[in-house]
Amino acid sequence: MFSRWKSFLAKHISTAEESGLYRVSVTVLVMYALVLTLHQIEWPGYWGAVLTLTPAASYLSYRRRHSANLEIKIFLSFAMVALLFWFFTRLRLTAYDPRIPLAELLIWLQTLHSFDLPAKKDLRYTILVALILMALASVLTFSSYFALFILLFCVLFLAVGALDFWSENRLPGTREERDGLEPVQGEKFRLDRKWLGGTLGLALPACLVAASVIFVFMPRFRGLTVRTMPMNWDLQFSLAHVSTGEILNSGLGNAARDRSGKPRRVDGDSYFGFDSEVNLNTRGKLSNRLVLKVRTSDWQYHRAVTFAEYTGTGWRSGLADPGPMTVRQPPYYFQAASGEKDRLTIYYSEVDLPNVIFTPLYPRQLFFPSDELYRVNSFHRPGRDVVNSPAVLVAPFALETGLVYSVLNRVPDVPPSEYKNLKAWPLDDPRWMAMVPYLRLPEDQPPRVREKAAEIVGDRTGPWEQANALCMYLQQNYDYDLDVGFYPEGVDTADHFLFEAKQGYCEQFATALCVMARSVNLPARYVTGYLPGEYNPFSGFYEIRAKDAHAWVEIYIPGAGWTIFDPVPGENPTPTLGEEKADKWLFDSLLGYLGLPEWVKRFAPIAVRVFILLALGALGVGFFQGGNSKRLQSRRTSRLEPYLQRAETLTSPREPGETVRNWARRLNREELLRLADVYEATLYRDRMIGARDYEALEGILRDLKSSTVGTPRARGSLGKGT
Repeated sequence: MFSRWKSFLAKHISTAEESGLYRVSVTVLVMYALVLTLHQIEWPGYWGAVLTLTPAASYLSYRRRHSANLEIKIFLSFAMVALLFWFFTRLRLTAYDPRIPLAELLIWLQTLHSFDLPAKKDLRYTILVALILMALASVLTFSSYFALFILLFCVLFLAVGALDFWSENRLPGTREERDGLEPVQGEKFRLDRKWLGGTLGLALPACLVAASVIFVFMPRFRGLTVRTMPMNWDLQFSLAHVSTGEILNSGLGNAARDRSGKPRRVDGDSYFGFDSEVNLNTRGKLSNRLVLKVRTSDWQYHRAVTFAEYTGTGWRSGLADPGPMTVRQPPYYFQAASGEKDRLTIYYSEVDLPNVIFTPLYPRQLFFPSDELYRVNSFHRPGRDVVNSPAVLVAPFALETGLVYSVLNRVPDVPPSEYKNLKAWPLDDPRWMAMVPYLRLPEDQPPRVREKAAEIVGDRTGPWEQANALCMYLQQNYDYDLDVGFYPEGVDTADHFLFEAKQGYCEQFATALCVMARSVNLPARYVTGYLPGEYNPFSGFYEIRAKDAHAWVEIYIPGAGWTIFDPVPGENPTPTLGEEKADKWLFDSLLGYLGLPEWVKRFAPIAVRVFILLALGALGVGFFQGGNSKRLQSRRTSRLEPYLQRAETLTSPREPGETVRNWARRLNREELLRLADVYEATLYRDRMIGARDYEALEGILRDLKSSTVGTPRARGSLGKGT
């Protein structure tokens, strides 16, 4: 069997590629793609072997390019079969993200293939795998700076393509030899650097212009079409477990934990709402520092901590203590709302964050790099038809820089138009017992808050209509101000905001809405987290900054579950129902991301697209006219060609690249100068050949024949015609 195999392989030996420069350029391109891919999968333990074996194998291939290498081919056949089995094993163990096993498969495939690269086709396969690796690295990255590495890869790829063309067309006598190569000795040629530079100088701008045109007309697709669950599972082994359910926010210390409502100030990156208690008399300004990057299939708020107990000057959990959850391997499963669509959200931590796990509303599956975490349920005994989703999720360690995890969530499948038709439960419904923590108010709550809430709700009976009326009232009648001063110590925050201060920021707005909702028997809870952030069209991520920390309210609507209401002016009042006011085109999103003036964002996309369409139209017209001109010129040249050939037969042939007029001047023949006049007038002055031109051409040939009779060339030509 092995002899037949060896015989088969021996019959399929291709012509060896001799260009050392081409081989080196391919190896450089491959190593560049390998390094970037290994970096994106966090430098696995075999990275040293890959980066050592690949160039060494490429050199061995070059040295043995004229050999059959049957033993190497047999070894590679078995190695690749083993590699395939290893890939399926890895795929089974990491089914949540098949991109990682695929990247590892391609990396080793590239390394093994480097041992057998005798011919150009083998090198071209290697270039293709390098291109796929680069595309995979681009998918795995979450940094906008990776665009610079992509640009450099494009330069290398174009250079390798130019060298591929050079090595394919370097034989003597070809047009490429004259245009791009310089002879050295015998049949060996070296690359003309000016030709390579000129080729890259034309190809790279052309590619960038084409990419820019595509980008301008590229629609902004919403959502993720690939179900991948990235997380850095190996990180759990390097992070010490420092919490058994307590929320740890190292940036705060005990600054915000004050139940008396004393004035406190907290600035920087740490938000005082990411804690087990909230002092509503805390003030401060958060920085513009990037804290999270989020890739999501839907525009969503990212919740962190839920609070049920209102103290008048702050918020406390008011729920059960966190309970542990353990898994051998993610995901963690939670009870979620019934719905047809899963929403995917991937979180990338850019800084060290508290140990609260950010999720959208109603998480269903959590792919988090830990075999243990702690949860606080929304309800102690939820009752029938009440989804007991987690109120808070706490990790046993802080969310350190570089941590990655994914969440699948599912919101209730209730059409927005149906919310106003939802009805409250009857007062004797036992499910109200589960809502008690979300209806409690302090005993000393000023009665005018309840009266104000009843006045706003009026005769509305539906729970969604009542909640929406309260939310819209706050948005339309109160001012948002980040510089609001401290409230007097001991005053009720909701009461002071509604009737005295009448201005504040998200904490005061959310507290007022939550208290008023409870006053009219709407179960409500105070929630802190992050706004969706700003969309980056370069990376496809939403960028969340420290200043995007936010507080809002979740109100329980029977039949729909917890529904987000945001009473801050300028925000979407019902984010659960509404969607982001997203641009339809990536170019429009880019203008918004760059922070350009509104008039620029409004008119620039139209102007740029109209300009591109006009330019493309002009190019099309020019190409069409140029094609017609070339065809017309070709027809005219074909009519003149017989006269030129007969003139060359009677005199002397033109040299390569020599014009008709230069030929006539070289031979110093008056007849040929007349022929050049007719040729140039017809070819360059856009003049049609007429009867007089034909008569003139015939006369020129007669004069040439009579003046050359008796010469050896003339006798030879006349003899051939007889």
